[in-house]
Amino acid sequence: MAFSCKDPSLTYLNRYGYNVVTLPRTGLDPLLVLGRDQTLTPLGQLSTVWKTADPPPVPAAPQRAANVEGQKTDKLDLSLGLKMLANALAAFGATTPSIEFAYQRARKVQFTLTNVWSVGIDPFTVGEYLASGDLNLSNPVVARFFDGDSAAYIINEVLKSQSVAVTAIDSDGTAIGVDVPAISNVVGAKVKVSTGGDQQDFVTYTGPELVTFGFKALEIDYSSGRWGVVGVNPSGGMAFAHEEDQTELEGVIFNPGGLVRL
Repeated sequence: MAFSCKDPSLTYLNRYGYNVVTLPRTGLDPLLVLGRDQTLTPLGQLSTVWKTADPPPVPAAPQRAANVEGQKTDKLDLSLGLKMLANALAAFGATTPSIEFAYQRARKVQFTLTNVWSVGIDPFTVGEYLASGDLNLSNPVVARFFDGDSAAYIINEVLKSQSVAVTAIDSDGTAIGVDVPAISNVVGAKVKVSTGGDQQDFVTYTGPELVTFGFKALEIDYSSGRWGVVGVNPSGGMAFAHEEDQTELEGVIFNPGGLVRL
């Protein structure tokens, strides 16, 4: 299933300053380097290829993301919303992530961001680490992403959560309930399913551990004989997609200054 860069599943975090991870996962953490060639690909930790005697900076302790906590997405078309829900449930370890049967009466769904934490490293700190060393350009993978046709980004902050709340909405725009016991039987023991709201009109899915579903990044830049970073505005084109969705990123040119829309 391919998405366009205007797809809300790729942009729903942009208003809060974050890029979307379309398939939430563990292992997407600060100082992970993403390479842009035909697709956006994780290359490994920055410390692996950065030559310096200084130790890599350590992320600060997780903090509640107050500006994101409790915020609602737009009301999404059912097929798109269920795709997002299936991705979240897969990240939480659901036995069967697809639960379309439970939302047959719905026409749209809306997500509420709950139990959201941010983990990050200040850009100044990342800059100090870059200023203390040099890139190992003898590494062929490194050379590929610094040849002028590609780009590389450092993740400096991530959003993590282990739960998502979903409201089902019918054709009249009214929130409706779903069969929670049936959902619980399908998703398996790793995912806790509960209801809430005055009318029990939303369902919260909770997994066993925090997963990353959003990130901020800095583009690595070399100019005037020095390494540095360039800020990258959050956008649908910077959404981190899993393999089957990579075609969605076509239509955006990346350069050291940021993004140019086609």
